Amino acid sequence: MAAKQMEEIQKKLAMLNYPRANAPAQSLLFAGMERYALLEWLFFRLLGDKSPFSQQNLQGDANDRDEETARIQYLAEIAKFLGITITIDTEAIQGRGSYEDRTEMLRLIVDLVEASIYTDNPAWSVDEQVAKDIQLIDSIAEKQAIIFSEECKLFPADVQIQYIYPLPDVSELETKVAEQSKILSSLQQKVDDLASKFLGNMRNLRDSYAALAVGSSETVAGEPSSVTRIISECESALTFLNRDLGILSASIVRQQGNEMA
Repeated sequence: MAAKQMEEIQKKLAMLNYPRANAPAQSLLFAGMERYALLEWLFFRLLGDKSPFSQQNLQGDANDRDEETARIQYLAEIAKFLGITITIDTEAIQGRGSYEDRTEMLRLIVDLVEASIYTDNPAWSVDEQVAKDIQLIDSIAEKQAIIFSEECKLFPADVQIQYIYPLPDVSELETKVAEQSKILSSLQQKVDDLASKFLGNMRNLRDSYAALAVGSSETVAGEPSSVTRIISECESALTFLNRDLGILSASIVRQQGNEMA
């Protein structure tokens, strides 16, 4: 079965114009320069013209262990970038598991390349094919409760949550942000009023008490009395509250400016 599947894979490689499609199947499935050259060729068909990776020359000395290790690492990074592997998995690049497992992994990559080159309808461009695929996935996501049972977790949790709880309209969110900003501005104004009226009275009270307390036994060893300490703490609390509200208000104004831009 796996041997038959490998023949189909090599036929597809020939159709995709891979120059070494007729290489021995063993050399394509097991660690070695032939396999690494194939994977690089496939990966760069998936990456396209705007690849963040630069293609390397895989014609070096196969006996150079350092060079081989570097190539394996390089291909593992590309595989993770493409989403073929979850992590930078060097074992997957070298080949892992049974003959069937290795064949299945190679088949999946070759099928991805084929899908990225050829469209379902010859009249479509690749971009149109991608748009059609996205529409299909969106449609399935919206109707998954009808198509599939509740036990079938077809999509990630965030996609399912969006279906159950539709996201609010952007304009609605902007309106609510504006309303909250007005409330915050009103609160800040009230704090400013308190700071200008109440803090002044508190300072006057402190100064008056300090004048009366000169020479009094209520001040021990240079430590302030309880009344003076309470007044100072109230001043500090109001000052910090006023400052924090000012920072929060400025942050909201800045965020609104970025959203409008």
